[in-house]
Amino acid sequence: MKDAKPNDTFFLETDGQEEECRVITSIYAEDRKKYYLIYESKNNPEEIYVSSFLPNDDEGNLQEVTDEMELEEIAKFLEEYEMEDTHESNQ
Repeated sequence: MKDAKPNDTFFLETDGQEEECRVITSIYAEDRKKYYLIYESKNNPEEIYVSSFLPNDDEGNLQEVTDEMELEEIAKFLEEYEMEDTHESNQ
């Protein structure tokens, strides 16, 4: 997951089913010393998901993010990211 780039796809197993997902972006939070993957499911593109991961995990395991402060920080980052992306698209 460390080398995940926007629009890369990967498969995630949920409830015994494989689900195709698309990477929106990945980030490193220096203050938390954690890597995050922000992505959407092709089955539910309106919903945005975030997971943390270890860059040296060759299996690409994703960990659920449940801490409210972490989720708020990521939501703020995502708002700024989307505004930047919209601004670049309009140029």
